[in-house]
Amino acid sequence: MNINKLNSISLFFIVIISGLFQIHAQTENDESQRAHFEKIANYLTQGSGKWTGENKKYNPDNPKSPKAFGLWFERPIKNLLTIKIVAYQKDSTIISSQGIFSWHPIKKQFIHVTADRGDGFSEGISEFPNDSTFISTMIVYRPNGAFFDHKDENFIVSENVHRNTSFGKDEQGNWIEKGRWTWTRDPEE
Repeated sequence: MNINKLNSISLFFIVIISGLFQIHAQTENDESQRAHFEKIANYLTQGSGKWTGENKKYNPDNPKSPKAFGLWFERPIKNLLTIKIVAYQKDSTIISSQGIFSWHPIKKQFIHVTADRGDGFSEGISEFPNDSTFISTMIVYRPNGAFFDHKDENFIVSENVHRNTSFGKDEQGNWIEKGRWTWTRDPEE
């Protein structure tokens, strides 16, 4: 057997073995992401599944200024986590947007899609690196054709508190913090 043929066969086996390791690593990552999603989805929907965060920009002189915002989570089926973002105004509660988190079986990642009251739409991915953190990165599309990048980093703080930091991008493409929220679980009704 000549040396070139031997090198070709060796290279072939190296490529196959590398590919198998990559598939194994990806499968482990998929399983890990899905397990973390399960824990976080259960955490968010536990009890009332509703969370309230103070509106730091509340203006009591403006009747349309929300006193607080709410996150309402539901888990109608195993592979789906739904969210409604609501605004608590003086005399009413208004749904601001509604979205989903779900595993995409072909892309092998969690997708996040949201539609908002102003006819906007966002889509992106959510990552669950551990069982107390999830990060959603998306593009937000406005009806006038404008669009922008948005990211939310979410952290479980305690049994009834989680924290969220929102980011947008500057002109150089760097993530810049846009706001911080602390969410407290609402008691069951």
